[in-house]
Amino acid sequence: MNHNVNTENSPPPQCSPATAPSAVRSSRPAVVGQFITVILIWSLTPLAAVWTVHEIHWVWGLFFRFSLALLFALPLLLYFRQTLPIHRQALLCYASGAIGLVGSMTFCYMGAQYVSSGLISIIYGLAPLLTGLIGFWFMKQSRLSSLQWIGLILGFMGLYFSLGLQQSNGQLHVVGVLLEIVAMLLYIVSALAVKATGDGIHPVSQMIGTTLISWLVFLLILPFFADTFPSVLPSMKALTALLYSALFSSVLAFICYYQLLKNIQTSTLMLTTILTPVIATLWGAVLNAEPFGLHSVLGLALLCMGLMLYAKKSFRTSLA
Repeated sequence: MNHNVNTENSPPPQCSPATAPSAVRSSRPAVVGQFITVILIWSLTPLAAVWTVHEIHWVWGLFFRFSLALLFALPLLLYFRQTLPIHRQALLCYASGAIGLVGSMTFCYMGAQYVSSGLISIIYGLAPLLTGLIGFWFMKQSRLSSLQWIGLILGFMGLYFSLGLQQSNGQLHVVGVLLEIVAMLLYIVSALAVKATGDGIHPVSQMIGTTLISWLVFLLILPFFADTFPSVLPSMKALTALLYSALFSSVLAFICYYQLLKNIQTSTLMLTTILTPVIATLWGAVLNAEPFGLHSVLGLALLCMGLMLYAKKSFRTSLA
């Protein structure tokens, strides 16, 4: 695979493992189905994180999530007749994915103590816009078109209104927002790193290897948080959120996610964030009584318009 990642103009990488190429290549309908699956699952994931950290310390919440995910995922190696490669490239690929699980999820769960699930999803919605800026400024990729620059401006205006910054009486938890922004940046770094190192690694192996490394990292740091171990059994809501995060968010969604990384451009994959913030905000309002005022509607509309304008070229190219 070409390690000079180009999220806009390069063709999809050749990434089928030598032992089972048909297991990795996806037809166009399969790509669309995986795309929709990721959107639906990840639209509920921020709410699951919020419900989890309100009753379980974030360290233990993530450790339990990764532990359950491994129990659900390991049998998939047998089902898909795959192995868990441990050569240098595979370990590098797992570590790249762990940037997203350990780094991004840590900051996400920490921030979820202070901000709403809808706002978490909106902040993550800026990922494709910042990916484009990173490619333009630091990777010397192709120049952004005028429509893409307009999309960037609209996207950041959407975040401005979603945060309620235009309201003089708006209450904003700065620490929570900053934690989620760091989480989103680490998510971008992880996606680019996996794109550059994941050639030939089956999505199931990628998901299990990444989760295993993340689980080991948390196993090492747990002794420092021994006093935060849950002293009472969490509510059914928190347990449901934990199971959902482990089975759907960590296993099913990430298998689809890694599969999509091998078949479409990174910036196009992040277009899942066009619909995810809208659906996630609605879930938060309906299931968690989170505020959903006019500024939220305006912010979401601007963000989605910005993403669509920015992604028009790359989305058409990737699915051509």
